[in-house]
Amino acid sequence: MTTVPAFVPAQLIGRQAVLDTLDGFLDRLRDGVSDIAVVTGPVGSGRSAVLERTVDRARAAGLAVGVARCSPRESQLPYGAITQLLGTLCRPSRIGALASGIGPTSRPTDTVARMSDTLLELSAGRPVVLAVDDLHLADPHSLRRLVDLMHRARRGAVLAVVTSPLPVRQILEAAGARLSAPCPVHTLRLEALTTDEARALIESRVGHPVQRSVLTVAGVAGWSPAVLHAVADRITALGRPLATDAVPQLVAAARTTWSGRALTTVRGLPKSGVALLRATAVGGHQLEPARLAALAGLDATAFADAVDALRACGLLADTDTPRLRHPWFADDVVAGMTGPERDRLHRRAASLHGQEGSRVGTVADLLGDVTALVRPWNASDLSPAPRPRQAAELATASLRHSLSEPVTETERARRLIRLAAAEAVTAPQASDGRLRQVMLRHLSRETWPHVLNAADLLLSRGDAETARWVIADVHQRALTKIPDEELHPLRALGRLAHKEKGGLPLVAPPPLHSDRAGHPAQSAVHAWTLATRGDDRPQALELARAALDEPASLPFMCRTAAARALLCADDVPTALDRLDTVAADARRDNALAAAAQALLSHAEAEVALGRGEEALRRLAEATRALPPASWHCLLAPRLAAAEILALIRCDRVEEARHASERARSRPEVQGVTTAFLLYARAELALIDGDAGRALLLLEECGRVLRAKRWRNPMLVPWRGVAAVAHHLLGASATADELLVKERELAERWGTGSAFAALRARTLEALARHGVEIPWVPGPDRAPAVPVETTPAPDALTSSERDVAALVVEGLANREISRRLGLAIRTVELRLTHVYRKLGVKGRAALVAHLRARQEDG
Repeated sequence: MTTVPAFVPAQLIGRQAVLDTLDGFLDRLRDGVSDIAVVTGPVGSGRSAVLERTVDRARAAGLAVGVARCSPRESQLPYGAITQLLGTLCRPSRIGALASGIGPTSRPTDTVARMSDTLLELSAGRPVVLAVDDLHLADPHSLRRLVDLMHRARRGAVLAVVTSPLPVRQILEAAGARLSAPCPVHTLRLEALTTDEARALIESRVGHPVQRSVLTVAGVAGWSPAVLHAVADRITALGRPLATDAVPQLVAAARTTWSGRALTTVRGLPKSGVALLRATAVGGHQLEPARLAALAGLDATAFADAVDALRACGLLADTDTPRLRHPWFADDVVAGMTGPERDRLHRRAASLHGQEGSRVGTVADLLGDVTALVRPWNASDLSPAPRPRQAAELATASLRHSLSEPVTETERARRLIRLAAAEAVTAPQASDGRLRQVMLRHLSRETWPHVLNAADLLLSRGDAETARWVIADVHQRALTKIPDEELHPLRALGRLAHKEKGGLPLVAPPPLHSDRAGHPAQSAVHAWTLATRGDDRPQALELARAALDEPASLPFMCRTAAARALLCADDVPTALDRLDTVAADARRDNALAAAAQALLSHAEAEVALGRGEEALRRLAEATRALPPASWHCLLAPRLAAAEILALIRCDRVEEARHASERARSRPEVQGVTTAFLLYARAELALIDGDAGRALLLLEECGRVLRAKRWRNPMLVPWRGVAAVAHHLLGASATADELLVKERELAERWGTGSAFAALRARTLEALARHGVEIPWVPGPDRAPAVPVETTPAPDALTSSERDVAALVVEGLANREISRRLGLAIRTVELRLTHVYRKLGVKGRAALVAHLRARQEDG
């Protein structure tokens, strides 16, 4: 017996177990034992590479090998795969002799069939390896003949090694063939690589160690070898050490590679699989399986087979309701349809949504249950105007039709954004795709305002991970097209997306520029950054207020971030007023996701103030603005947490428990928003008497927040509640340490009394439900809604006093800027701060106020 030394190429890292199994089949074949091996795995998992290695090993061992590589083109040619097998098993002269000995036939395909039969007879008793790559793309004639070749095991030894992302049963049934060979069928699945395997593969391909951060980019498409090869090749092509500005290129390479291979797989899917894939791309996770099957036009059996096929290919996630594994792939799926096909599918989707008749005004609907925990819509709530979903369905049809008209690029971008706003209600994944299309395909000097708007709307949906890589890509392209001062809002949005999701800062230039105050949008995001970290409260207040004084120049998400910073800094009345303004402005502009985010932030503030009923009312408004199914899974934990805590504050604990359970039915993507839900569940655990579980949840909540450097206890008072759990578990010293640390953080931030009131309200709510609080909460309790007093005159900074003095002298802003050597914009900002600090409105009132002080002095 010939022994072939083991050798595993670098591109087959992580496939050793499958390769060893195939080597065992080759040994069995030489001993006269037949086997059928099906190598399967998702897109880009390396099926072809594994088959090629097996073919090389078989030839090195002196075995006869027939190879066929199927493709979409050859799937239309009768006996295309069989012809390839004959061509590799026999010399051309041998094939010619076989053909000439057959005699005349009525059709050329009959000749191929007769030749394969003759070849079977001539090679009986000889061990043969039949290797077929991408069996699902083989033509039906070849599939039926391949089954005959596999049955040849009755007369000799044969090892059939085929690759396919689809279940072989479905492939053969579609061709009218049935496999009943006397040898077993072995399914060998190639799984995603581990982190260590992925890193080893990249380093072996680039020839040097790489940062671990590269793996976060590679993971964008499921750790498949094909994607990792593309990332490694892009690293090599750069020819320099990796920097922040290279990360978007790596992400783009990974997504392009996965998408290209996925589209090739789609061409080999049965019609039912293609129909379900398109329906999923349009309907997303909004439709339950029965309605999704109806949208795809499939009965129950065909739907189940299609789901199995798409999951085997790695195109669907492993969730109860079919969802695309990568939401951004919906763009490619929809782009592969003709215009009439898209229109028909959108009309059917709109029809199915219209038939639901379900309420969309409760947070409970978001969590997959029809029982309302928040006051639902009823007949008295309704006005003659159509509901958001119905109105959006009416708008989308006409807007889609308008896109077929010849218009300027600017007008097309504007219409795409209007269509995305309407589809955010009925088809959120499609809506996100429209926004990405505006950002990536319509980037020009003329369309820049629309690109910024699209970036803001995309981030407002809650998918900070996707938003940040798209923003980074757009920023890099815009560096040569757009003036630098106009890029500041985009940088601010990129920084905000980075804060919400985590991972690598993708905005180029490096993100430190996004933290510097300059443009009001950057001031807003910097204020939010300082607030989350608990650093420099005076500056955070100044930046947030200055930014919110110019709402026209701020994206909605930056305005919301600035208002949240004011909440953390204990300027509650101003923050709530500005959040309501953001919600109203966003509704007016049909930016429903942005309105929902502002309302959610308002509801969280009401929870912190102990006003549960008002919080539930705000949550109901948020879900009326944007139907629950349209909320992104990265934002859902915050929404669920707000509902749970609001219900606890309303003494509706049983309903809060149900809300927590329903939240588990939705996929949870790890992000900073997860900390909010962990905290809410910890309060429930304490109420249920399970201090141990509560402590585990709170420690994980703290870990998530610390990892993001969100240290401000005004965000989530997790340490105080964890101290209660420690006391109940007998660890009083640890509890005291947590309380001291929490108080120090609050006092250093400058909200010691406000935080004491927040903690007191939290502990009182827990005590009402039977939780034993081992100390008396809140002796230094502050008012529920702090009211800022007018600062003393010396609260003005020296630079503000200089500006105010020149105003009293009668100088205009332009003259003041020349006198002090400042930009006019800086003068305006300082003057705004003076008005606010002194409690005056306008220039004349300021002059009168200062002159009165001089007279009193």
